[in-house]
Formats: sequence, structure tokens, C-alpha cells
Amino acid sequence: MDSSRTSEMPHVDLNERYWDDYAHSYHLGHSNQLPTDVPTWSVWGTPEAEVGALGDFVGRDVVELGCGGAQFSIALARAGARCTAIDISSEQIALGQRLLDEAEAADGARPDVTLVVGDVETSSLPDASFDIAFSDYGASMFADPLRWVPEAVRMLRPGGRLVFSSTTPLLETCLPKGEGVVSDRMVRDYHGMHRLDDSRAVYFNLPYGAWIRLFRSCGLDIVDMIETRPADSIVETDYRTPNQVAWAKRWPAEMIWILEKPAG
Repeated sequence: MDSSRTSEMPHVDLNERYWDDYAHSYHLGHSNQLPTDVPTWSVWGTPEAEVGALGDFVGRDVVELGCGGAQFSIALARAGARCTAIDISSEQIALGQRLLDEAEAADGARPDVTLVVGDVETSSLPDASFDIAFSDYGASMFADPLRWVPEAVRMLRPGGRLVFSSTTPLLETCLPKGEGVVSDRMVRDYHGMHRLDDSRAVYFNLPYGAWIRLFRSCGLDIVDMIETRPADSIVETDYRTPNQVAWAKRWPAEMIWILEKPAG
């Protein structure tokens, strides 16, 4: 399916179809970077214990938005969180069910993870029911931020935290459309960045100022924005070619936003 065709389709329908078709092979290709025993962020495999983005999650109610196979939620639950994991793809949720079974067999106790098939932009999850909402290249990449961020805020309790990772707008401007080779020059438009179509799915990003204005419009306070960097020892990953890793050692390719809903 070409990009001209994807631009005509609702992104929710297209991405649901894409992930239902891709879930199994995605897991096979990336399982070594999707642990269920240690909470780990993104394409560089950065441990949450090192980043500290989620804060104190033990004993807290946590929702993962666009969870895929729920690997991150399972790891958090094994460390003491109570997790709900939602994804639009029934195939991804079925994978999460299998991974939960495996964790239960290994631990002798089932991790506290509730799996939900649903749209993160219009979920049926209740208001003010979570202490932490997070997304690791899930909703934060494949859902419209103008819809999923307000939805996440709705689900957070006062004082709750929203954390998400995704590619940086800077990387988007330097990555030629349809190519995996990133340039040391800006080759795509920065202004007006929002919906980004490729030949298979639809993903989203915003200019930095638009992100900040969105957070403010939703009543969120900005705590931090961490630009992660691959370790010197990383040359290539399941997600990034040597060209992309080398680029990311010079410029920020990945960002983790940390936001809070005011307590009052």
C-alpha cells in the first residue's frame, strides 16, 4: 500500500490493521529488546532504574497506552506496580496474554496486569483512575497527540504523572521519507509536522513548541524532557542501523517527556 493511499485512510483503522498483521513477526524480530523482567525504555534499552522517569511506581495504578505485547507493563508489575495495558491490536493483546502466562509460570504468581483491546484516543477507561500513564513508542508514536494526550490526562488522578518516549522532531527532519538512512542535513519540513504517513502505517510527531503548547492546553506541568543517547558500546540495534546509531551519538534521536497533572 503506497503512502498516497494511506493518507486517505483513518489512521486508527490503518494502524490497527498494520499491527494485527505485524505483531507476531515484530515480536520475533525484537524480543531481545522487549524484556518482561526489567522495565526498559525504547530503542537504546535504557533501564527505568537509570532514567527514573516514572517516579515511584511500586503499589501505584499504572496505565500503558499503546502497549504492544505489554512487555513494559509486565516488567513493572513484576516490580510491584498494578498495571492496565491497552492496545488497539487484538493480536498484540493476545501476545501479551501469552507473555503473562510465561511470567506466571516463571514466578509462581501472575503479574498484576489487566489487558484491554481499545483505542487510546477514545478509551472506555474511567476518569481519574491512574497514578501514572505512560507510553513507550506506542500511543506516543502511532496515535494522534491532539487526541491521546487529553485522553491520558482525563484518566490521571490529580498529581498523576504522564511519561512518554518517541523519536525527536529533529530526527524526523533529517530522515528522508521512505528511507532508513538518516542525513546530517534537514531534508523534511519542520513547520507543520503532525501526521506522517509511510507505506505501511501512520505515525505522529509535533514540533517542540507545539508539544509544549499541547501540554499547557491540557493543564500539564513539564517536569523534564530527557534526550537519551546510545551507549558508546552500541553500534547497531534491532531498531536502529549503524548509520542511525552513529547519528544519535551526535544529535538527539529519542526523547522522553515527563509531565504532571497538578494536584490542586
